[in-house]
Amino acid sequence: MRTPTKNNFENRTLATPERILVATDLTDTDCLVPHAIAQAIASGARVTLVHALPPSEIVPLDGAAIPYVDKATIVRDVKIFLLGVAQQFVLQGIACDAAVRDGFAGDVIREELGRTNATRVIMGTHGRGKLGQLTLGSVAHDLVAKVPVPVFVVGPHARDSVQHVTPRRILHPVSLMGDYSESLHLALEIARTYQAELTLLHVLDPDLNQNIDPERTVSWAKNALNALIPDATSRVSPVHTRVVSGNLAEEILKAAVQTNADWIVLGADGRSRSWFAPESAACKMIATAPCPILTLRHEPSLTEPANLEEVHFTSPL
Repeated sequence: MRTPTKNNFENRTLATPERILVATDLTDTDCLVPHAIAQAIASGARVTLVHALPPSEIVPLDGAAIPYVDKATIVRDVKIFLLGVAQQFVLQGIACDAAVRDGFAGDVIREELGRTNATRVIMGTHGRGKLGQLTLGSVAHDLVAKVPVPVFVVGPHARDSVQHVTPRRILHPVSLMGDYSESLHLALEIARTYQAELTLLHVLDPDLNQNIDPERTVSWAKNALNALIPDATSRVSPVHTRVVSGNLAEEILKAAVQTNADWIVLGADGRSRSWFAPESAACKMIATAPCPILTLRHEPSLTEPANLEEVHFTSPL
C-alpha cells in the first residue's frame, strides 16, 4: 500500500517533472516546443528531444519529410535540425539535449524514458506528412496504455494555438469508481503548480441514470465530487464540480469548450483493453479535443473489480 507521504511525493514529481522527453517527427516542433518550454520553466526540468528513424522499408519514398537514403547523412541532418531546436530551450535557460535513435517511435520513446528517467512525455498525434502519420499517428494511444508517466498529447485541433501553453483552467473527468485517486491528485497538484482553476467532471451513463432515480443519482455524484475537494486552506485556486449525463467523450469535449479548458487531465485505466481501441472515448478525445490532453495511466489495486471492458469514467451507480 502506498503511504500518503509517498503519494504526495509522486504527485509532485509527476506534476513538476525534473526531466521531460519531447518526441518529435520533425514536422511538429513549432507546436510542441512552446509547450515544452513553458512546462520546463514551471518545473525547472531538463529536456531531451528525441526522433526515431523508422526502418527504411516502412517509409514511402515520396512521403518522408527528409528522404531516408544515405543513413549517415540523414542522421547528421536530423541531429543538426534538433540541435537548432534545442537552442530555443537554451536561450530560455533550459538545459536541453537531443537524441536520434533507430527503431519504431513507440519503442524508441520507451527506451529513452528508461535512459533519461524522464517523468513526462510531450508529443503530437499527427505530423504534417505521411512520415508523421506513420511514426506518431497511433503511438500516443499506445504510450498512454503502456508507460507509467504522464503523456502530454497535442492533438490536431490543439496544435495551432499557443493559448493553452500555460494552463489557467484545467478539466479533469473523474470516474468515482476504482482507483481514480492518482489522476485526481495529479490534477490537483498541477492546478496548484500553475495556480489554475480546476473543474472536476463526472459523466453519468444516460441509460443507468434513467433506470435509477435520476435526482438521487445526480445528488450522489455531486456530493461525491464535492467530498474530493481539498480544504480551502490548502488550495490556491478554485475547484469546481460538474455532473452531467450523456455520451462520455461528447460530454467531456463539451465541458472543455464550456469551461474554456487549457488542459484536460485524463486518467487512463491500465487494465482496460477497450479504453485504447480506435473507437474508444479516449481516442476520440485525443483526436478532437480543442486543447492538449495530459494522460496518466494507473494500475488497479488487487482489490479493484476486474471488468476489463468497463470504461474508466462510467458511474458505478
